[in-house]
Amino acid sequence: MRVLVVGATGVLGRHTIPRLIECGHTVRALIRRPEQAPPLAFWGAETALGDILDPATLAPALAGCDAALHLATAVPRPGQPAEWSRNDAIRRDGTRHLLAAAERAGVRRYLQQSITFIYGSQGATIVSESTPLNAPARLASAVEMEEAVQASPLEWCILRGGALYGPGTGREDDWRQQARASRLALPGDGSALISLIHAADFARAIVLAAESAPRGSVYNVVDDMPVTYRELYGYIATQIGAPHPATGGHTVDSLGCDNSRLKAALDWLPCYPSYRSGLA
Repeated sequence: MRVLVVGATGVLGRHTIPRLIECGHTVRALIRRPEQAPPLAFWGAETALGDILDPATLAPALAGCDAALHLATAVPRPGQPAEWSRNDAIRRDGTRHLLAAAERAGVRRYLQQSITFIYGSQGATIVSESTPLNAPARLASAVEMEEAVQASPLEWCILRGGALYGPGTGREDDWRQQARASRLALPGDGSALISLIHAADFARAIVLAAESAPRGSVYNVVDDMPVTYRELYGYIATQIGAPHPATGGHTVDSLGCDNSRLKAALDWLPCYPSYRSGLA
């Protein structure tokens, strides 16, 4: 299968492309700058210059492809200013551009990276893919992105990822840095839930879904163990010998998610079933 990967130089793209190639697929990576090509070529990927926000550049990149993977984001990294306008544009405009170009190019399969956070705060309930969405206003672009995909005639699949961590994300580095400086404060009383997913496990789910996900499927891509912030931050602090995090004044959504549909449909199992192995 010839696969176009949009977002090829992002965290998930860098984890996914070698796995696609190892499985025998031909990968074409969409890049915005020529200097991004050498490491991708070293892995064995083709490259095509283009931008998901520039629809005129997508047709040449999609020519001859069987599948398109939309893994592009512009999420601010930990410690960076919280500027979300480009990420919103990628979700709204970029998704529509890619869907339309893929349909015109005769691409058969389409995979969309999404987020579990559009379920909103669910308290102690562990949510499945059938749980109605209750996205906060700041995530409206993610809901619109999914709606555009679901309206497409392509063989689409949506993967709703949990809180991403692992190499390249900077998330656990930020947690540990804050813990060492005694700045890793618990949100509220620390009882809110979070569902994590290691980047390597998300990448494996992407490959499996690109190969065999049924048309119109939606999956939560999370590990096996929703965890409270009290447990998670306490583990990180203990791991590096830092003081236990104090209760903070801010609050976060409480969201624990179930991954059983993904496991059953695609025979997926996480290599890192919980934060304990993922943060070892």
